[in-house]
Amino acid sequence: MEETKALRLMGRVLTLSRLRVQSTNPQEIVEELTKLTLENPMLKQGLPVIIESVDLIDLSWLVKTLRKTGIQVLGVSDGILTEQALLLNLPVMPPDHTQSVSRPRTASTNQSTTPSNTPAPPNLPAKLITDPVRSGQQVYAENSDLIVLAPVSSGAELIADGCIHVYGTLRGRAIAGATGNPNARIFCRRFEADLVAIAGVYMVADQIPSNLRGKATQIRLSDDSNLAIELLEP
Repeated sequence: MEETKALRLMGRVLTLSRLRVQSTNPQEIVEELTKLTLENPMLKQGLPVIIESVDLIDLSWLVKTLRKTGIQVLGVSDGILTEQALLLNLPVMPPDHTQSVSRPRTASTNQSTTPSNTPAPPNLPAKLITDPVRSGQQVYAENSDLIVLAPVSSGAELIADGCIHVYGTLRGRAIAGATGNPNARIFCRRFEADLVAIAGVYMVADQIPSNLRGKATQIRLSDDSNLAIELLEP
């Protein structure tokens, strides 16, 4: 008879939101938090988040404010808030590696022009999938685009370092620009996805406008680094 262990480590991929604090003014933070909770009711339902900031803020106050709203603070992104997080016994998470590519930077005259010694990854031909992608399956197109000519079921996951094209119904999760490419896009003939993401910026089903469901769409990053979902012309 197999021995029953007191503990068992289970592996599971979870989708976590990162709450980026972009002001040090408490009043502005509270006002924006009020707007966010009105636009995203799931925030009041215990949405787990990772806090990140490039400015020094009162983390203890912020955590208490978020918890009053119903938001669960799981940890803090490693950076300027790390010391406060450790004092509050909050986990410190790795920083979001996509931040450095989310916005183009203006070249500086003091910037070094020495080319990087790190070779760019090869641009491989697109990965083509002709069979349906069923629940529990994951398809990854490394250093290339992903083209799916069949339906994608709920519970399935598509990941590509480039763009994702689905010539059928897209359900489940679609993650383009997985290595941080902000120019990646997602195209599908029938949009029914549970989650879409580009370069680490994602949107879940509750945030997707209902008028876009079931339509031919493209998903891209807008100039302000938010996801934009647009109808494709018939």
